[in-house]
Amino acid sequence: MNISRALLPAALAGALLMTGCSAAGAPTKDAAGVECLASGSASSSLKVSGDIGADAKLTSKAPVTAKKLERSVITEGDGKVAKEGQSVTVSMAMFNGKTGASIQQQPASAVPLVKDTLNDWAYEGLRCALPGETVGIVAPYNDFFGSEMEPEATGLEGFTKKDSIVIVMQVEEINDAAAAEEPVAPTNEPGTLEPDELLKKAEGTAKDAPEGFPTVKLAKDGAPTITMPKGDAPKKLEVATIIEGDGETVEPGDRVYVNYRGVIWRTGEEFDSSWSRGEAANFTTTGVIGGFQQALEGQKVGSQIISVVPAEDGGYGADGLTQMGHEPDDVMVFVLDILGTVHADAK
Repeated sequence: MNISRALLPAALAGALLMTGCSAAGAPTKDAAGVECLASGSASSSLKVSGDIGADAKLTSKAPVTAKKLERSVITEGDGKVAKEGQSVTVSMAMFNGKTGASIQQQPASAVPLVKDTLNDWAYEGLRCALPGETVGIVAPYNDFFGSEMEPEATGLEGFTKKDSIVIVMQVEEINDAAAAEEPVAPTNEPGTLEPDELLKKAEGTAKDAPEGFPTVKLAKDGAPTITMPKGDAPKKLEVATIIEGDGETVEPGDRVYVNYRGVIWRTGEEFDSSWSRGEAANFTTTGVIGGFQQALEGQKVGSQIISVVPAEDGGYGADGLTQMGHEPDDVMVFVLDILGTVHADAK
């Protein structure tokens, strides 16, 4: 997901059962006197149940689509509106607007309300926030993923650039305390690389994967064959480096070029592969599921990584897997070759 690095999980408490409603007492302007992002028919239709950041479900009718960013207050808050530079503690749930399936749940964390460090949809969602408020955002494809990312790189089956992402934010509190010291990914889209600037495949020092990991056998062109070990799949996200490159280090928010293959642990069947498409995929590290993001950030160009991704720990969630035609508790296994990167501060 194309989100600020500041919006990472921390702790969450409190169950919600919400229905779309009109919050007449919600602020119409932010603390600087600027009009809040306008509501629209898509955002005002949102209905959500469950714990935001844990197991929330989008219960309004899909598809939910908007032509521009929309923001509606679902549950009214109380207190003073957030000011630039304050810390907003917020939990989030993100949904595929086309199908209504859960994409990712992010428990509450403290986020600095600083325009230059947040993506537009996140900043627009929070700059008029009140403590206790629940906000629904509908973001068109380009506003969420950026114009450079192709739909097949999102991991959302059948998703197109005409579709939207739904984000529900639950604001816990607003204060002047410094937010948690997490690296923050800049909102500016990093530049791109030409095919001749990329490695052809992972290259570096081979390393043994930890016991219990899938084994990987490489073809001459570097394409991996992935074989599962005996025993049950892990219940927690696990990442291992099996080739350690010596190129640039991938940082949060960077654009990364990878060749990857994804298979289902239970069956060994491939469900997605840039190798099969014949060209590397590229995306920002903050624009993908957690299991991909954690496999990329901190690694060096030239490396090959295995990421074992349970549905609810870095994956698409049970609903997302079901929508993709898999079992709700299936575990995905990715092997990724990091072929190049453009840092977030490079244009």
